[in-house]
Amino acid sequence: MMETTIFFGFLGLATAIGLWLIATEGDKKYLFPLAVAGLTTGWLTGLVWTYTTGGLSVPLYATTFPVIVSTIVSTLVLFYLPAPRISERVGSNLAKVAVIVFILLAFFVSYSSIPLAGTTIPETADYTGITAQSVRTFTVNDEIAEALSAEPTNQIPIEITALKNTVSPLSTTEDGIVGKYLHFKITFSVSRYDWAKPYIKLLIFEDKDGNGQISAGDTLYTSTNYKVILNAGKWRANVKYVNGVPAEEIFVATIGGEDVYLPIVHGTTSVWKDDTRYSFANTPERYKPPNDMLSWNGNTLMETIQSFEVIPAGSSSSIEGKIYCSKEGKYLMLVEAFDARFSEPFAHWSEDKPLSKEVIPFEVKPEQRPEVTIDWTVGLILTATCIPATILYARRWWQQ
Repeated sequence: MMETTIFFGFLGLATAIGLWLIATEGDKKYLFPLAVAGLTTGWLTGLVWTYTTGGLSVPLYATTFPVIVSTIVSTLVLFYLPAPRISERVGSNLAKVAVIVFILLAFFVSYSSIPLAGTTIPETADYTGITAQSVRTFTVNDEIAEALSAEPTNQIPIEITALKNTVSPLSTTEDGIVGKYLHFKITFSVSRYDWAKPYIKLLIFEDKDGNGQISAGDTLYTSTNYKVILNAGKWRANVKYVNGVPAEEIFVATIGGEDVYLPIVHGTTSVWKDDTRYSFANTPERYKPPNDMLSWNGNTLMETIQSFEVIPAGSSSSIEGKIYCSKEGKYLMLVEAFDARFSEPFAHWSEDKPLSKEVIPFEVKPEQRPEVTIDWTVGLILTATCIPATILYARRWWQQ
């Protein structure tokens, strides 16, 4: 995302200016080359972060990357320039300052990894032992289409928003590209009342008729082509083992002869297996959960929901995932928000009563020659021209 790249560029620039103030005591001759070096390294770090993660979110630890890279590159540029580069009075303390900065960065990284405890509500129902046959795909009929198009109850106002993108070398687009991953981030913003027992359901459909709505004839996109919950936190989806061996993440199952869209709960679960230690066969690169999930062994649910964690009014919570785009076409992502006080997490789809819902359309296009987007264009210009020109200009300035 362009915003992420700009933010990283700003952090790199601020780091370089800080080094300039400390190391040179604000000598104006060094400001311009260091500023360009910091901006460039920060910007390029942002591009790398976006390319590797999708760039839809920036956890606290990620903000250390442009700071560290900018510090290293700016220091190299500083020592490339003619002497005296560092004030003699400040030079003796520079190492101490650097150590303090890196200690603070390490503290922030550690702090961001500590989960913050929220208010929990115990769940009295025991779902252990539910038997179900997982379903990878199905075709929507008129009855399903009517149920999925019903209006939400809005008992608790929840706004559902989505960000999505596909990142390729030299370009970023909100559409999917055949053979690549479409990253997405869904945010649930709660207002007025606490979301006390939160769970959601998420499905992706092929929009066969292209009408932008889930309608008869649309099909469920094969569930092994996507994975949900890539960010650490309290959200827990469903994963399946076969004879104790990890198999796949599942989203739909047949329980008692009826299809059930499986809940993704916000809370804690009992533990049969620690799913964070295993990989599942979703998408070509497989899926390793960041959180312990609801685990199934074959057709049996081996764990239960122990408690729900409240999402307070005035706050928000997000989930991240990505879709492997296997073929071109139009698609619809259905996201529904529920509260277990008003509905049953493992109820048949016809009994679902979502508080809020959103249908998010997206299109998968064939791979073409990428159009260089503005974020990559700026990065290339800074790398290829600004840094060399700045250093050469600065050295000539000193030689005059």
